[in-house]
Amino acid sequence: MPYNYDAGPIRLTTSPEHNTSCFTSISAFFTARRPSYQNNVFVSEKSQLISDDESDCQDESKDLEMGHKLFAPYAEKRPELTTRFDSSQRLKQLREIMAANKVGVYIVPSEDEHQSEYTAAKDQRRSYISGFTGSAGVAVITLTDAVTFEGEAALSTDGRYFLQASNQLDDNWMLLKQGVSSYPTWQAWALSRTISNPFSKTLAVDPKLITDTVGKYFKTKCYDFNVEFLPIMENLVDKARGKLGDGIKFSSSKLFELELKYSGETTNSKVERVREYLKKKKSFGLVVTALDDIAWLMNLRASDIPYNPVFFAYVIIDTKNVWLYIEDSKITPAVREYLHGIDSLVVKDYKLFWDDVPAIKNTTRDPDYDSLVIPADSTYALTTNVPSTISHVVHKSLIEDYKAVKNLIEIRGHKWAQLKDGIALSRFFAWLEEKLIVKNEKVDEIEAAEMNMYYRSVLSNFKGLSFETISSAGANASIIHYSPTPSDFSVIDKKQVYLCDSGGQYLEGTTDITRTVHFTKPTAEEIKAYTLVLKGHLQLAMARFPPDTSGVTLDILARQPLWKEGMDYRHGTGHGIGSFLCVHEGPCGIGTKNSKPLQEGNVISDEPGYYKDKVFGVRIESDMLVVSRERDSDEQKFFEFEYITRVPFCRKLIDTSRLTQEQIVWLNTYNDALRKELLPYLEDCGDDRAIDWLMRETLKF
Repeated sequence: MPYNYDAGPIRLTTSPEHNTSCFTSISAFFTARRPSYQNNVFVSEKSQLISDDESDCQDESKDLEMGHKLFAPYAEKRPELTTRFDSSQRLKQLREIMAANKVGVYIVPSEDEHQSEYTAAKDQRRSYISGFTGSAGVAVITLTDAVTFEGEAALSTDGRYFLQASNQLDDNWMLLKQGVSSYPTWQAWALSRTISNPFSKTLAVDPKLITDTVGKYFKTKCYDFNVEFLPIMENLVDKARGKLGDGIKFSSSKLFELELKYSGETTNSKVERVREYLKKKKSFGLVVTALDDIAWLMNLRASDIPYNPVFFAYVIIDTKNVWLYIEDSKITPAVREYLHGIDSLVVKDYKLFWDDVPAIKNTTRDPDYDSLVIPADSTYALTTNVPSTISHVVHKSLIEDYKAVKNLIEIRGHKWAQLKDGIALSRFFAWLEEKLIVKNEKVDEIEAAEMNMYYRSVLSNFKGLSFETISSAGANASIIHYSPTPSDFSVIDKKQVYLCDSGGQYLEGTTDITRTVHFTKPTAEEIKAYTLVLKGHLQLAMARFPPDTSGVTLDILARQPLWKEGMDYRHGTGHGIGSFLCVHEGPCGIGTKNSKPLQEGNVISDEPGYYKDKVFGVRIESDMLVVSRERDSDEQKFFEFEYITRVPFCRKLIDTSRLTQEQIVWLNTYNDALRKELLPYLEDCGDDRAIDWLMRETLKF
């Protein structure tokens, strides 16, 4: 359910914790280093550092009501899974439309036309047609008989979602497991079904939803196999939705300005950087399609997509103007006044973008400026609509590169956000421990997720969660992206592992933190798994590496302790994190597919894990800043990670005999820092329970 950034008081199921006027002051607490790119930021450190008045955790008392229970009552046992639904009617309606268009195979991607990872309800077409709600995957539907509307349907997803997809897909669907050699790729499956299709040898897709690379692949392959590749701009799933009465309206969230004290650089300055690049490369224009790139560039935020403070828009920058394509109804009077301060800005209706793309032209009138820059992951629709008169198209995600390197103000903001999360999560885990152990009360995964959000919500500048909280107990923790629902949840068993992966959106920054805990006596297997994950987590956190080192190179540091024991995990090790933007941000990352070198100023996660299917799962995730630190012995420049998350690890799950002495020293130093930084604020709010929990979890090893 979308979280309204301007929502009123939060209503909790139970709320004994009403002492919310806790924090009267939080002073600057980490020393931010100024990276080498700071000369591009046209604000002074003295005038723009977050002041005590503006970023303190002030009295945030809320009128929290003890109202009715929001979710299903507690259950002794996990209820029967009810999230699987019968997709027959939706598939039949889609196939009727495919028949009318003479389409034999239709591809339904997860992404929207901006290639967003997380999508608004109106763009969740793959979820609508299949019932699978994971964030990644592709659906392929075939029509083999235009009279009976029979055919096949396949869903392809990666290892994070194998269990979830198996639980959610009904008998109309087959699961194609990505990366498993015994399964074909979805591309190969789609082509084979097109070639052998008795009704129509036409493979169709909405070209706005696939990348140029995917589009060109299918165009070439279809030509090679003498079948037709048909891009259809009108989405067939949307038509099916409309006929079934399931249409969803366009989002109407309002824009608001992210002030300079949080962004650290004006839009005019950012545009000037773009134009300097264009001049250097002799390009006359840049097209920006990614929603977080546009939000960062314009210093604007909204809530068009759940958990992501972005808005639907396009931007074109040429040598004379900035063209912003957006629904006028989203612009408030305050934002309209702000937009007047952006040099040469022209605001046009969002729907006009696709009309204007074929008319893009060289405004410099200089024949040497013959190229247009479009994103590296541009959609097939965009690349095929660029006018043929443009002789050279450069595929580069310029804004993404700029956005990933945080300026001084953004770095300071991230640290503010991390301190706030440290306070909130210390209070949350202490509350949960008391409920389960001291009071011997039942707490389900949903109530835990609610209280997790509550402790964030009482802090200043909290604007919502950065993703749906993964509150998973016991066997549910083995499902990498599990989230409880009112029809599918468990009561937390204090004798089992509990994994909580959560994050907050603050004006200062975005967080993503996972801690796995145990409340009684963990098994030897759980301790071993947790310690090996922690060992890999620390090996990465403590790494030193030269510039131009990619995430592929660093990935092995986190996996190596698990590999030695024949263990691994089916997800990446780290991802970039936005500044009050998307929790998953490119281009930086740590994993087998992350070839982009890390840069000073990147904020990135460190999240190895281990998952024993249907038994338990472990993940440890913290956020880190890439910094340059010189040592006397260094012969060249080296990068390190500054560990900015402020949440302790679970002591009873750590076997120190498996750790190196250097790692134990690191843990003790970290725990000392947690006490010094968090205790004053826990004392200010009088949360003795959280103080006691923090003191125990940070004892010296």
